[in-house]
This record gives sequence, C-alpha cells and structure tokens, in this order.
Amino acid sequence: MSKVLITGATGFIGNHVTRLCLEKGDQVRVMVMPGEDRSPLNGMDVEFVEGNLLDEDSLKAAVRGVEQLYHLAAMFAIWTKDPDLHYKINVDGTRGIMQAALAEGIEKIVYTSSVAAIGIVGNGQPSNEDTAFNAWPWASEYILSKFISHQLVKGMVSDGLPVTMVMPGLPFGPGDRAPTPTGTMIIRTLQGQMKNFWDGGVCPVDVRDVAAGHVLAMEKGRIGESYILANKEGNMTNKEFLTLVGRIAGVEGVATREVSGKVMLRVAKMAELWSKITGKAPVTTYKNTMYVLQHGYVDPSKAIAELGLPQTPIETAVKDSIAWFRENGYA
Repeated sequence: MSKVLITGATGFIGNHVTRLCLEKGDQVRVMVMPGEDRSPLNGMDVEFVEGNLLDEDSLKAAVRGVEQLYHLAAMFAIWTKDPDLHYKINVDGTRGIMQAALAEGIEKIVYTSSVAAIGIVGNGQPSNEDTAFNAWPWASEYILSKFISHQLVKGMVSDGLPVTMVMPGLPFGPGDRAPTPTGTMIIRTLQGQMKNFWDGGVCPVDVRDVAAGHVLAMEKGRIGESYILANKEGNMTNKEFLTLVGRIAGVEGVATREVSGKVMLRVAKMAELWSKITGKAPVTTYKNTMYVLQHGYVDPSKAIAELGLPQTPIETAVKDSIAWFRENGYA
C-alpha cells in the first residue's frame, strides 16, 4: 500500500490505472485541471488536487507527501490551433512534474510514453524498445513531443530520477469515453460506416492490460528502462482488425473496399487547406495520414518476461469494447 499521485486519471488509460491502484489498497491522489470534468472518477475514493502541468507551484503541491507517481497526462490531438501546445504540455509539462517529483524525493515513477516514441521497422516486422526513432517523414507535433519527452525523462535518470517508462500500443476496450482513434474505428464499424480499408497495420491492445502494465512497472520495472505494453498476437493489418470487429459485432460489409494511400494523402492535403481557410480542425492531416499508412507493429516480449504483462486475447477485448459502446449509446 502506497500513497500515489496519478495525473491523467480522467483519461482512458489513467482511469483504469486509478481503479487498479484503489483495488490493491493504494491511497490515491489525482491531479485534475481547474474546471475539468471529474465524472469518470465518480464513485472512486480518491483525493482531488487541482493542478496544471505548466504551473510549477501547483506541481509542487500535487507531489507533496506522495511516495509514487504515475504520470499519464498528455496532450493528444492530430491538430491544434497552437502547434506549440503539444510541446508545452508533453515536454515542458513532463519536465516540470519530473523535477517536482525529484525535489520531493518520490521513491518511484512510472511515465507513460508511447510506441510513437520509437521507430517503425517496416516489412511486417515488429519494433522493440531499442528500435531507433525514424518517424521524421510522418512525425506530427504529437509524435515529436512524445519522442522528445521520452528522451528527456530517460536523460533525467542520470540526475537520480527513479523512473520506469512504459510505451502503450493502441489501447481499446471498456470505458473509451473520448473515444480513442481505435475506439472510433470500432464505433464506425458498428454504425456500418467502415466499408473502406487502407494499407497499414496496427497494434491494438486491451486497455486493461495496459493499465495492469503500469502497476506492474511500478512494482517490477527497472529504473531507466522502457517497456512496450502491447499484445504479442495483436499486430495486424487495418483490414484484419476491421474485419475482426465486424465479425464479432455481426456487421456485414466491413472493410470490403480498399482506398489507396495516394487518394488518402490527397484528401488530407485538401483537409489541411480547408482548415487554414476556416480555422476549424481538419478531419485528418497529411502527417497523420502518413502515419496510419505505416505498419506499426511492436514486440512486447520484454514487458511479458520482466513484468508479467497480461495478454488478453484481442477477440475478448473487441467483444467487451463492442458491448460497452452499445450499452453506453455510442452505436
């Protein structure tokens, strides 16, 4: 039992991490933005503290008296009016809370990075924690900010920061309120809107496994090490994943029409141009489209061997995700 601080607790992964910490008896404090919707935490016995990753004093107050820190809060968006916002929150904000934790003498930190912070091998082969970053052609502000923040946190280990880094694949499952990009694909499939498919591959993983991986990293993760939190059987093409969702959901005609990458990139350019004219968010961006056309497969063997990362079958996660979306009126 420990006193822990969780940032990003109202988010998809963070909500599940919060539940697991409470189940194992931790005393949980969660940092929320002033005015942030706290409803995802309804019914949970947590202590709320208001804070902002860009407010140094609020971070000092948030970490005061805690023994462990899970830092999940981040800016995730394919487009923002302020291109620097990703760097302010994901890089400067991460630096701020890590410095506050170091000054407070927190005994262990788990930092939520991303598989976007490593490279893509290609040719259908999976990346691992040591795969060098090579995403420059499709590196959006989000991807670059996660790459930079990962290197920043790793570099602070030499200053004595007791941190383990975890790198989730594409989480999906129950409780996907936002929803995530993977959850959006599932919802659109349920609505009969996913007749198209495109080149590229994904690494879906049950969000409950990802949350368990965070807690296991706190218990067993080596300081300064990174762990990919994914499913070893989860690497699949977009068509394979969509077809699986359609089959389990009982929806016909899913992923039957291929859209070429050239067409998708052309549409993305037009969307960005229209966005510049209107000032509204585009449905996608050129770099985001380039990214989804990659075969972003990963190998979670290290987390399985060292942490005991659970491997819930993708079929089970899809079934539970579909049930949650239907029960909560998403489809």
